[in-house]
Amino acid sequence: MVTETEELQAKEFLKRAEIRTMRKDLLKLRESDALKERDKIATIKTLEEQLEERKTELAKEARAREEKIQREEVLTNNESQERIAEKDLKNYATEQERQQIFLLESQRLGFEKQADQIDKEKDPALKLEKNNLLLKKRDAQAKLNLLLEQEKKLEEEQKFIAEKAKTSTIASEKKGLEARRWDMDKEIQEIEKKRWEAEKQVENINASIIQVDKSSDRLVVEKNLLRDKILGADKSLREIYSVVMAREEEKRRGKTKEQIARKEELSKARSEENEKVQRQQWAHSTIPVPTKKIPIKSFEAEEEQRKKFLQDVEKGSQIGTPQKKSNIQ
Repeated sequence: MVTETEELQAKEFLKRAEIRTMRKDLLKLRESDALKERDKIATIKTLEEQLEERKTELAKEARAREEKIQREEVLTNNESQERIAEKDLKNYATEQERQQIFLLESQRLGFEKQADQIDKEKDPALKLEKNNLLLKKRDAQAKLNLLLEQEKKLEEEQKFIAEKAKTSTIASEKKGLEARRWDMDKEIQEIEKKRWEAEKQVENINASIIQVDKSSDRLVVEKNLLRDKILGADKSLREIYSVVMAREEEKRRGKTKEQIARKEELSKARSEENEKVQRQQWAHSTIPVPTKKIPIKSFEAEEEQRKKFLQDVEKGSQIGTPQKKSNIQ
């Protein structure tokens, strides 16, 4: 017959065996959790890989910024040259055109100032705010992940203890397991409170990020509208300057024709003056003034008449000579 002492020793032995078994099970559970954590860490990229990826991303961003700066420089140079040309053409505009130009240039300047304020102040401020929010979210999410992991481990351990308590046949062991389960339940509740706070913090940060993104979208829309207004003012100014340029070109063409006509008139007047001077010079000389060009045939006829006249004179002189001799005799 089993005595009471032997029964107590047997229960004590079974209790120690149960405790050893429970410890082994807990160790196995923790080893399993450790293996899962190790696998999770193995899947995470190494620090060198993350730095290399970040370096590549920064290089791409730098190239994109450089290309954007180059495009903006080209546009700025073109705009500067256009503004210089506009300033020159403005001098040839009418008073009404100048008033229109002044109004359009004032409007354009206001639009450009608003666009510059977006680029230099509002947009960088929103980007900085979003970057800070993302950093806060990263820290809050890391804290939340840690709490979730702790809560999960406690729940698994609590579940294990509850199952052990159900299967335990030793009253003292069962009581101890139940006490431990209740303690763990309190720990889980404390972690849940912290988790709720962390989740609320992440939600608030996400809401702030959404608001910043909406503000950025509104800035993009506002800047596009300002850009359209600037282009509209530029178009109106070009139309006015085109009218001014066309009018000045027409004036220059008219002046050119007038100058050519004046040159021709001046050349003709000089030719007439030179001819007049030459006639006056010939009038005071022994050389007959050639009033007109004598035809060759007319000259030959006159020459023939002159020869005939000389012959007649010579014949007359020959006839008159004997008459004189006879009178003397």
